[in-house]
Amino acid sequence: MINTETTTMDEEEVCESYMMREITKKRKLTPVQVRLLEESFEEEKRLEPDRKLCLAEKLGLQPSQVAVWFQNRRARYKTKQLEHDCDSLKASYAKLKTDWEILFLQNQTLKNKVALLKEKLRMQENLETQSIERKRLGEEGNSVKSDNTQYSEEEDLENQYSFPELAVLGFYYDPTLTASNLRL
Repeated sequence: MINTETTTMDEEEVCESYMMREITKKRKLTPVQVRLLEESFEEEKRLEPDRKLCLAEKLGLQPSQVAVWFQNRRARYKTKQLEHDCDSLKASYAKLKTDWEILFLQNQTLKNKVALLKEKLRMQENLETQSIERKRLGEEGNSVKSDNTQYSEEEDLENQYSFPELAVLGFYYDPTLTASNLRL
């Protein structure tokens, strides 16, 4: 019989506990309450005890409800700040990456121009050497032209290269040059 009495008391306690939970069941806040809590949160993110009591009384809530609302709101605020910071960092990264890619392409272009200028300089030096050699040979009398006309450098370039228009501008076509020779 003792067991049945204990069981009955346990059941009464469970029922009483259940009834207390129903009384303290979480209620949804009204839009007015939420608005006032939000305004208060905008003023100050932390909640002082006096302010908590004042807000609870003004809104008709328990001080613990106000405290929990502020705690949850700070957590949401922190999450939003982190999301905002993450988005900002992503945007900064994207901009830096784009800037880097542009600079990389500009660097490659400049390297290509340097390679072309080096090649142009080498070709120009060869032409000067050839011109000096022709003049030297001409002075010695080893070189006699049948029609007694002198070749200009442009005519010489036209005969020597496939693209005379480019040769006149200072660009020389060399079929032996490839991208790998120029390190492109």
